[in-house]
Amino acid sequence: MHPNLDHPDFIDCTDLIQALNDCHYNLSFMERQFKCNNISEDVKRCLHEARMIRRRQNNEEGRKRAARIGAFMNGMREREDKDYEVAREMAMKELALRDKLWK
Repeated sequence: MHPNLDHPDFIDCTDLIQALNDCHYNLSFMERQFKCNNISEDVKRCLHEARMIRRRQNNEEGRKRAARIGAFMNGMREREDKDYEVAREMAMKELALRDKLWK
């Protein structure tokens, strides 16, 4: 079984899909059972290749997206660490001033 063959992702397989449709429409039911098998297998192979290409592209895009998000999150952590250090230094200065005032 194969997906809807009108999908734009299968543009590389249009010749094979057209040949399969012609085979199905021009032959009787019994002839169709055996004479269209080779074309059907070729269509399945072509659709599989198209799906694998799309899968590789999606994986590549996902890796790039994950790297971008990772870099963003690392930047956020660095900023938070810097903010934390600045706040800590300010708090220590305030405590030192209070200690001086109380003595």
